[in-house]
Amino acid sequence: MSASLASASALSGAIIYNNLNPANATVALGINDAGHLNFRGGVTPANASAMGLAYRFPDGSLRDSTAPGCLCEGWGVAVTRSDGGRAAGFANEATGSGGLTGGVFTSSTTRATSRIGMSDAPVVVTHAYGVSLAPNLFQGNITITNTGATAVSDVVYRRAMDWDVPNTEFQEFVTHRGVTANLESKGGTVRYASDNGFASSNPLLDAGSILPGTVNTDFIDSGPADHGSVFDFAFGTLAAGESRTFNIYYGAAANQASALAALDTVNAEVFSLGQSGGPSGVNDDAPTFIFAFGGVGTVERGLSPDDPLLPIIDLGTGIYEFAAPTPRRWYDPPFATGFEYVLDGGGVFTEVAIPVGFGDLTIKLSDGSSIGIAAGGLIDFAALGFAPSAFTIIGLMLDTAAPGYDPARAFPTFLDFTGSPTLLTMRPIIDGVVAVPIPGTLLLLVPGLALLIGFRWRGRRADQPCLPSYSMAA
Repeated sequence: MSASLASASALSGAIIYNNLNPANATVALGINDAGHLNFRGGVTPANASAMGLAYRFPDGSLRDSTAPGCLCEGWGVAVTRSDGGRAAGFANEATGSGGLTGGVFTSSTTRATSRIGMSDAPVVVTHAYGVSLAPNLFQGNITITNTGATAVSDVVYRRAMDWDVPNTEFQEFVTHRGVTANLESKGGTVRYASDNGFASSNPLLDAGSILPGTVNTDFIDSGPADHGSVFDFAFGTLAAGESRTFNIYYGAAANQASALAALDTVNAEVFSLGQSGGPSGVNDDAPTFIFAFGGVGTVERGLSPDDPLLPIIDLGTGIYEFAAPTPRRWYDPPFATGFEYVLDGGGVFTEVAIPVGFGDLTIKLSDGSSIGIAAGGLIDFAALGFAPSAFTIIGLMLDTAAPGYDPARAFPTFLDFTGSPTLLTMRPIIDGVVAVPIPGTLLLLVPGLALLIGFRWRGRRADQPCLPSYSMAA
């Protein structure tokens, strides 16, 4: 489905699921055409008139955590133009939308993408949502692109949402983790964070807070109260044509422990948990809702093979997708014996590199040419007289007993390219067979891959103090 955005507040959008069959989905996400949540159209959850972030409870009903009461969820971007003027674009069903223009929205059962421009600055914002490597988490690949001829500075992205967690809507407990470690003053990108889910999505307005002890700090089980989360991330300057990509995660799990395990799988750096209450306070054994971010720490995601960009999974084809890809970044899907790499929407590959630890591999081009690439090596396609928009790498070993096998790593690949492609896809190859449609929730390609994904992020950067695994201890 494709729809042109008539305005930032137009009530078109979609509901996506973490299963090709919505009746079997455990998580649903209602997305408006500007990329914000709380969509008033189509299926509604049992406890709200709009679909935001919903989880299937044991009785089979979908119950929402952001749409009961106030439809307070949204995003905004603010930049300083070369003339010194400050501009903002933002979208929120409750607190208002403005400063946005044009755009395109597309969706399927499991994916949705919004691409929209700012009215008063040459900036385009892409929100591409789909199922992450953790099947109960939706991943949003967020890309802010400077489409102008001069730099824009002090780029700030705000995301605000009000938790209304069932079955104690309006009296939830909220947790923030990763805020302190990733504050702007410590080299991270978090400029402001608090529990005010009712804040305007306009980054030029003060976000405020609701309960004491929630501003620019980590906290555990704050509440019970009617509150949520707001985060401002400062991304500095974007040169002409430059982009910044990071991730948002929305999801839910049966309990707090399962929620923390999902966050660990996707290497989230900053997160909020929304939980219901019980007779003795927070109920850690009840469904736990997740609002998280990746690529907002001290180092931009994708600049290192140790912290690569992660894909959205097309459950219908088995293909891993990276919307609005950025050149000269490391991209990483789950492990396979090979991958077919394709740029859609214009663009050609100029370089490819692989890290050490994977052995010598073979690159195949569409004209039948073969190029060997050594572990830790780089291939300059242009220097060899090639300009491929697609190529295949084969020869990876998936034998867990093979020398050099490391379950803590998948297959990060460095890619450089020219042009302005709208999509980078990686189609996995298992023993010479390309991926096929995946029925239901994410089914792993081969036996043993579940173990690989479970361990793939255990070796993390030393500058992420809240990782490798999350603890709710104070």
